[in-house]
Amino acid sequence: MPRSRTVVALALLALAACGDQHSAAPPPDPRVAGPYPVGVTTVTFVDPARNRPLRTEIWYPAAESARGLPPSPITEFDAVLAPLLSGSTVPLTAVRDAPISPHAPFPLVAFSHGNGGVRFQNTFQTERLASHGFVVVAPDHTGNTILDLGADPNPTESRPLDISFLYDELSADAAEPGGRFEGWVDTTHPFGVTGHSLGSFTSLAVASADARVAAALPMAAPGPVAPSYRAATFLMLATEDKTIEEDLNQLVRVVYQSLPGPRWLGEVVDAGHYSFTIACLTGSGLGDGDGCGEGTRFSDGSRFTFTPAEAVWEIVDVYSVALFGRYLKGIEEYDATLSENVAPDILRLMSDPRPELTLLAAPGAP
Repeated sequence: MPRSRTVVALALLALAACGDQHSAAPPPDPRVAGPYPVGVTTVTFVDPARNRPLRTEIWYPAAESARGLPPSPITEFDAVLAPLLSGSTVPLTAVRDAPISPHAPFPLVAFSHGNGGVRFQNTFQTERLASHGFVVVAPDHTGNTILDLGADPNPTESRPLDISFLYDELSADAAEPGGRFEGWVDTTHPFGVTGHSLGSFTSLAVASADARVAAALPMAAPGPVAPSYRAATFLMLATEDKTIEEDLNQLVRVVYQSLPGPRWLGEVVDAGHYSFTIACLTGSGLGDGDGCGEGTRFSDGSRFTFTPAEAVWEIVDVYSVALFGRYLKGIEEYDATLSENVAPDILRLMSDPRPELTLLAAPGAP
């Protein structure tokens, strides 16, 4: 080949390489809301095998037409609880029944509420995940919510089955031509689970029993770890949690040490049990003394001010997006986020990513 043609060919190759480099945009920053507006819808699924209805909230990446529209107020989530929540200052962004993004399908994450909790108790987390391209499903665990607590005599057995049932239901509905949720969930990717308090127990139980779960983010309680457990797991605890107290916090640390796969433990300093939820901003008085306002220390009984809930939320949001982005979507750039302490003033982080054991990491791009 003549020299002039060689030079031109090399120049074109260089330009092509530059084009490829610029087209490979970095993944969305988990520290802020993702690229999608957020939609939310309520549906009741019924598990026929157990004759068990599950009122369920679904957050999802919405179409651009939803951007800037008024969010669904918290009082719309439940008519019975609406008077209790009328003084809420919880920031919300999700638009009720907005059309889903044309970029669907998306990976599926389930959220499990606490004992006597409610499906929308972690809107900060579910909205952040939806904005980053996840469908997030959260049931009211029938017989174990704020409205019917005690009606289920075996919640530790029922709740993990609820989550696996919803995995089945959403997967089937996504494949149903003409159905309401056709094309919403990408079943070629593994699933995720997260939860608070008894929902933390539920998360670990689901990840122990359901091989489809590749990542779990349990908050504020220990739970079972089966010999077959392989999910990448980011545990969180509050150092001044008066609900589960120091003995169970110590058991969370034991669970961390027992996890066989990639694992992280975040201890949020001066946080309480309800710091991981919206309780402190609902105006309802929920969580006072265990996450909101002032509390007393385990160590000496002295008074202190809890870490602001919004600061705890940001920790939960960042690691939720990074964990599920890494192990459900295969975004390797999030490895750095998972091993970084994003809030060193209020967070103690233990990190053991064990890259040689990331057997469930989803292949391919998000």
